[in-house]
Amino acid sequence: MHIAFTALFHAIFEHKGVDYTHKDTDGKTIILDGDTRAWELSECADCYYKGETLPERENLRFLTKLRNKIEHRYLPPLDLTLSGHCQASLLNFETLLKKEFGPFFALGQSLALALQFSEIEPSQREVIKHIQAKEYNTIRTFIDSYQSDLPLDVLQSPQYSFRVYLIPRIGNHATSSDLAIEFVHYDSTNPEEMKQYEKDVAMIRERRVPVADQGKLRPNKVVKRVKDATGISFNISDHTKAWKLYNVRPKGYTASGCKTEYCQYSEAFNEYVYTEQWVAFLIKKAQNPKELQKIRNYKD
Repeated sequence: MHIAFTALFHAIFEHKGVDYTHKDTDGKTIILDGDTRAWELSECADCYYKGETLPERENLRFLTKLRNKIEHRYLPPLDLTLSGHCQASLLNFETLLKKEFGPFFALGQSLALALQFSEIEPSQREVIKHIQAKEYNTIRTFIDSYQSDLPLDVLQSPQYSFRVYLIPRIGNHATSSDLAIEFVHYDSTNPEEMKQYEKDVAMIRERRVPVADQGKLRPNKVVKRVKDATGISFNISDHTKAWKLYNVRPKGYTASGCKTEYCQYSEAFNEYVYTEQWVAFLIKKAQNPKELQKIRNYKD
């Protein structure tokens, strides 16, 4: 999909007369192995979307960063986590292709459905998962960290990650089950029909499961919340100095010795997570110039 999107962007720029090649210091096109050096996917997306925070753009950014982190690792546990992002990428590609070149070039007629199967036995899969547990946790942490900073409207958009309910459809007559899978797109111009779909979906009851550390924040999220609330340049170093200055937690990783109203020890991740009270406390302190300076001047 990265190769396909890169080629599509190059075609769009070619069609619009946009120069998408790298230049040297003299402004001449760079030639590499006999070919012009063209923009990579990230540069193409930056140019096309003009820096806007759109779900389609964030989907590409996320998958590009993920590709760079995964490289050639085999991480089957991520399949279910990322299937929605990959499906959204496919649909975004088709939408962009039709938008720029017309429905004649649509791929949907010939590539409408994918069937998935596995040649790896369950026992083999479990062994690989065990061996690569460290790599999986690293990538999983990246995913959680990246998505925690996304605006809610982007995170919930089907252009960022495609999510559906699959409901078995019973065929009552010969033509009612011609389509095994049918996508219904949300149409704000048809509120009555959409209301009926929402009513149908409401009949599906989510199974509520306990979530560990719910409502607790990792340091990077705390820092972002303080910056957003105050408009002050507040970084991880400031955060570290703050919990040391106010004696919020011990320096080591242990369940004892921390002020539980501000932080708690997460045994699962072997690190501290922070509370909403800590965020509110830091925002108040950061807005006081003397307190902020005291934080930044703190030394062990």
